[in-house]
Amino acid sequence: MKIYKHLFLILILGVTFSGCGDLLDLEPQASISDEIALSNPDNVETALVGGYAALGGANAYGGHYIFLTDIFAAPADEIFFNGTFTQPREVNAKSILIDNSYMAGYWATSFNIINRANNVLEALDVFGTDTERRIRVEAEARFLRGTAFYNLVVAYGKAYNDGNPQSNPGVPLILTPTRAADETLEVERASVAEVYDLVLSDLSFAMENLPTSNGFLADTYVASAMLARVYLSMGNFEQSGAHAQRVIGSGNYALYADISDNYVRVQNGSETIFAIQNTETTFSNDMAVFYAPTSSFGRADVQVRDPHLENYEPGDARADLFVETTRGRMTLKYASLDPSVDPRRRNITVLRLAEMHLIRAEVNVRLTGSGNAGIGSATPEDDINAIRARVGLDPLAGVTLAQVLQERRNELMFEGQLLNDLKRLESFTIDLNDQQVPWNADRMVFPIPERELNVNSRLVQNPGYN
Repeated sequence: MKIYKHLFLILILGVTFSGCGDLLDLEPQASISDEIALSNPDNVETALVGGYAALGGANAYGGHYIFLTDIFAAPADEIFFNGTFTQPREVNAKSILIDNSYMAGYWATSFNIINRANNVLEALDVFGTDTERRIRVEAEARFLRGTAFYNLVVAYGKAYNDGNPQSNPGVPLILTPTRAADETLEVERASVAEVYDLVLSDLSFAMENLPTSNGFLADTYVASAMLARVYLSMGNFEQSGAHAQRVIGSGNYALYADISDNYVRVQNGSETIFAIQNTETTFSNDMAVFYAPTSSFGRADVQVRDPHLENYEPGDARADLFVETTRGRMTLKYASLDPSVDPRRRNITVLRLAEMHLIRAEVNVRLTGSGNAGIGSATPEDDINAIRARVGLDPLAGVTLAQVLQERRNELMFEGQLLNDLKRLESFTIDLNDQQVPWNADRMVFPIPERELNVNSRLVQNPGYN
């Protein structure tokens, strides 16, 4: 795959590109010119690998894409951030200040990923007549860009079902490389619908042009799995179910017999569709930092309270994925009971097969109803009972939508799905003052970071943060 032999160039390319998405932290191109950095196919692929590295950073899937959105959406009587850091405490309290550094990091790193992808896309001509390689690289770059834009619009824009997505502001659509600090950086926010259109276009291109196998990088089924997630956010159940079925029907994946096998992994396995790869020397895993107990190299900052355990039926193995500590109850999804194992150096699962089964079950119960075969010739019970069986629960003869959604919540808790589900299902949450906060409240959207507003006069702040 020519990955490892090019890793040394990532740091060089990072000097050129890393500040491009962060409007205040633009760094001089003192190391190597863009023309040289992207002058041949190997260097372009190195830049692509740098995009994957950024996607796994602490401000992306290595932390904030999952950790911040979960503590933001979590009911305070179930999940509570009891750490000393002010910024995540603001997020958990749904009282975020616009100078919150975690907000700035989420935004800047996302546009860093986008800019890396844009640089690769602009340099595709270096592949010449090597059409197969060119198309694969383009598809991977568009997967990275579409994924970053999706995570941005989920956090900083209103939900697709909240008002009019054609007029609700999303995030700026920057589709060309940013290499200089000038007036071209001042881009207004595109609508939520326009951002989703770009996400679908990028991910669909990736799905249609990526190979069926691509090592630990994105392949066609990874793109389909992400499309299933995106279409579910939009309420397009037919398309969501079709992409989930494509992944399930590929036969490339299988549920682990033991659900705990999904966590604290050092390598991908049968249930893993896509994961961030960490090593003993290069790693970023803020979930382990914040969620894990101190005995497992963590800060033990996210406390799981008693009402959360009431979501699980007696005998549910998922109710055992917790540990009692002197700082409260912690999830074991990002921890290790073996004191010699540092979970911060373990892979971070982004997409796994269980989510696809849950999506297909939800889609089929909505479209064809309980007990009826739908997409994939599967009934909702087929998928839900597969999930239940591996956690020691009896099968259900029939399932309701509420039961499907409860299984989804229990299965995917602490995996970055809570905020999206809260909004698309038009549910409610509870803030720290025991007040009910509607799913579409202004405070349930992240603020545009202050430093971005300061350098881009065309950016408009989200309501409630001015």
